[in-house]
Amino acid sequence: MSVTLRELLREEALGLRLCTGPAGAERVVRWVAVTELADPTPWMTGGELLLTTGLRQRTAAAQTAFVQRVAAAGASAVGFGTGLSHPTVPRATVAEAGRLGLAVLEVPYETPFIAVNRLVAERIAAEDHSAQRRLVDQHDLLVQALLGGEGLGALLRVLRRACGSEVAVLDRHGTVLAAAPERSDALIEEVRAAGPDLAESPGGPVRLPVQVDGMLAAFLCLRSAGDAADVLPYAVRLVGLELARRQAHLAGRRELAGQVVEDIVRDVIAPAAAERRLAAFGLAAKTAHRVVLGSLGPDGGGPAADRRLARLPWLTSPASGHPDSPEPVLTAVVDRYLVAVVPQSAPVDPLARRFGTALSGLDTRASVGIGGCYRGVDGLRWSWFEAQAALTRGPGIHTGDPLNLPRLLLSSPDLPLKQLATEVLRPLTRFDEANQADLVTTLHAYLAADCSVQAVADRLYVHRNTVRYRLDRIERLTGRSLQSMQDRFQLWLALLAAFPDREPANSRPD
Repeated sequence: MSVTLRELLREEALGLRLCTGPAGAERVVRWVAVTELADPTPWMTGGELLLTTGLRQRTAAAQTAFVQRVAAAGASAVGFGTGLSHPTVPRATVAEAGRLGLAVLEVPYETPFIAVNRLVAERIAAEDHSAQRRLVDQHDLLVQALLGGEGLGALLRVLRRACGSEVAVLDRHGTVLAAAPERSDALIEEVRAAGPDLAESPGGPVRLPVQVDGMLAAFLCLRSAGDAADVLPYAVRLVGLELARRQAHLAGRRELAGQVVEDIVRDVIAPAAAERRLAAFGLAAKTAHRVVLGSLGPDGGGPAADRRLARLPWLTSPASGHPDSPEPVLTAVVDRYLVAVVPQSAPVDPLARRFGTALSGLDTRASVGIGGCYRGVDGLRWSWFEAQAALTRGPGIHTGDPLNLPRLLLSSPDLPLKQLATEVLRPLTRFDEANQADLVTTLHAYLAADCSVQAVADRLYVHRNTVRYRLDRIERLTGRSLQSMQDRFQLWLALLAAFPDREPANSRPD
């Protein structure tokens, strides 16, 4: 807060006179300091009205040097008290101040320095109090707008009146969550042009980051702050509170939807009941949908993964209309998966990319799997298993292959297939470890080649008799016949369960 020299000159009780040009009257005084030092600059911060009687300025050289020093230190003006050390303001002081653009005021003998100091302090305090009162009033208006039930839209309308500028809240992907006016196309396009993370650009709109639960959730964007710069930090916090409320609502909805989706996947609910429960979330199960799954790395992100997934600070679409209106794409959390059920009419690739971007912010090893598009409750279950199988391909976005019976069995969370597979193949894995052999590799190649000995020999670069010897050893160790379709299926399923990503490796000729 500050006072101008012109305001001080208008105070007749002080009797101040401007000794330099009239332009200096508009200079701003931020505080008053009294000094008789030849060099007070070590204790100056700029903007001061320096009051002095010139006690140490007996010569023109000393007067000139004093003016030069305080002007270089950013003084607003010099108030020269006359009638003590000097009967009038020295000509050298006025001349040098005029040359440097520094204002000089004459303070008559009858005016104590403390009177000037008190007046400036009272004006600054009054202006500060008035500014604080305006700030509190603006805070109240913002809070009332937010609590009025209209959410971000009402908050931004109040903020727009305060700053006189277009205002918008965009998530970190550039999706508009609210704007005032509702069509702020020029501002929004300019913000989006800054890049996917809405990075600040010189001369561009003001972008203030908004965080929810310690994560970047959105940006409060405006053309200019105007007179509302002081209220912006408070506005950012209120936007964060509203987004946190939305995220809490979304997290609860995701958890409830996750219970329905989990019951469907586990097939513990009748189709008619499933359709009714999905309809409560705005999803018509009889139409075609596809499932998208996201996972936080191989370990699923640890024990707190479900909470982090439920509260991811993003939506699958703009939050138009009522702030609590459901998303057109159903999202849910099931165990360690973030789930989206996408209608056939909606493009899946942009949503999958947003899944990947959001999950990568939590874990760089995150993966996204996309299932096929099928009708009905059973179709959702099939699409789930396809998306789940696609997740095994590692980090990134992957589209699942059409479902088959072995993969369907392997996708069941209720069947201990991996444990059974380990037990079935244990004799072979132990033999390979003890003898540096390749019985598991040979068995995999043999079953994958439709039980052709010649194809396995060509694939592994070994003689056909070596293949036959290994197959005989496999039968004796496992107690199963490779001529039996039932035994071959059991062994093949065990290989898929124990080594889902294993491919037959080439070995050197025997």
